[in-house]
Amino acid sequence: MDSDMDYERPNVETIKCVVVGDNAVGKTRLICARACNATLTQYQLLATHVPTVWAIDQYRVCQEVLERSRDVVDDVSVSLRLWDTFGDHHKDRRFAYGRSDVVVLCFSIANPNSLHHVKTMWYPEIKHFCPRAPVILVGCQLDLRYADLEAVNRARRPLARPIKPNEILPPEKGREVAKELGIPYYETSVVAQFGVKDVFDNAIRAALISRRHLQFWKSHLRKMQRPLLQAPFLPPKPPPPLIQVPDAPPGLGGGPAALFQAPLCADVVFQLQGGHCVFAHRVYLATACSRFYDLFTLEAPPETLSEGDGGTRDLSSWGRGFLSLRWELVADPVAGRERRMAAVAMDRGVRPEPLRAVLEYLYTGELERPHGDLRQVGAVAELLEVFDLRMMVANELNQESFMNQEITKAFHVRRANRVKECLAKGVFADVVFRVDDGAVPAHKPLLIAGCDWMRAMFRGGFRESYADEV
Repeated sequence: MDSDMDYERPNVETIKCVVVGDNAVGKTRLICARACNATLTQYQLLATHVPTVWAIDQYRVCQEVLERSRDVVDDVSVSLRLWDTFGDHHKDRRFAYGRSDVVVLCFSIANPNSLHHVKTMWYPEIKHFCPRAPVILVGCQLDLRYADLEAVNRARRPLARPIKPNEILPPEKGREVAKELGIPYYETSVVAQFGVKDVFDNAIRAALISRRHLQFWKSHLRKMQRPLLQAPFLPPKPPPPLIQVPDAPPGLGGGPAALFQAPLCADVVFQLQGGHCVFAHRVYLATACSRFYDLFTLEAPPETLSEGDGGTRDLSSWGRGFLSLRWELVADPVAGRERRMAAVAMDRGVRPEPLRAVLEYLYTGELERPHGDLRQVGAVAELLEVFDLRMMVANELNQESFMNQEITKAFHVRRANRVKECLAKGVFADVVFRVDDGAVPAHKPLLIAGCDWMRAMFRGGFRESYADEV
């Protein structure tokens, strides 16, 4: 169909829309985005700018452009004809302005001078050549407001003037000029495909509202609305920041493994043959192994304990590996001050190094290799009914250590659930935090292993170091 036939179709309004503005503000790109559905990347737009004008005869020679010119706005069929212009101030544009229905006045949000020229040059020129045509103010290149300007400047041609952050105009600047001139204001981005339809749909509305005053007999123009407000632009999600966790200062290493190596606030001591002692924490052992949970709940610690007091409970018939349980005042291996501990006498078959390997597993859930003979570790694990560790030792001996990963995962899940249970019930709690609305029981070993300043408070010379209530 020839383009001239649009002028003859009944109830089809043909709109001549002239696009003006400074050079390199994005006029031609905006027209191509509407007329040809052209999409470009930001780096294509940053290529060397060559002044171009989109030819109006595209509506005659290109059927696709002609089809895209047809639209329906507020139930009114229209045919939008876009006229591109040069941005040079000295050019004569009177032919382009002739019989125009609406003028789209463009500036770049990355070029403050282009907005200044809107008031000083372009708007007076428009009102001189077509005083009755409505004007739409458009801020182009919206994507530059949220772009990485350093990357943008690197991608531009070598001699191009770099875009500075203080040159990026906020939307309030465009709205101020539009309010001063009494015209609508919109923002667009060809890269983000934002605002292109808003601009030209509302330009059509402005043109047909103006035409309705002169051609009042056209009933189909009565439904036409005034230019609508533009929905806000949703900027792209910024990339997540690079977070680097600094290494802990030397001497402040935390975690269960470090707590086992330096058992601050220990509340259980295993007494072995030959005078060897291994210190540990009840909450770590009980939450990792049901056998130790049963052991430490056999007898509650006494309220008060003086040196030499406390009864001994025989464990020889209770389970293998254990001889007796007794509450004693024992010097803290780290702080040096006496504190109440559960003293567990062990069978002579339990050796110090294998026992330390078993207890360290109950802290970390991992089997450390440098603990001597693995078979001895497995034997002690079976004796104390730490069946997960016995299975891990068997996997190591069978060269199937890859299977230990699942055992470790299950260990931590089980440990987490039991710790939650102990926290909820206050089992094995050795400190109480008094707050405004009550008391919160807690466990010093868990706090020390998980928080450096808790470790410093309970280790240092503070009053809270040995207090049962904080």
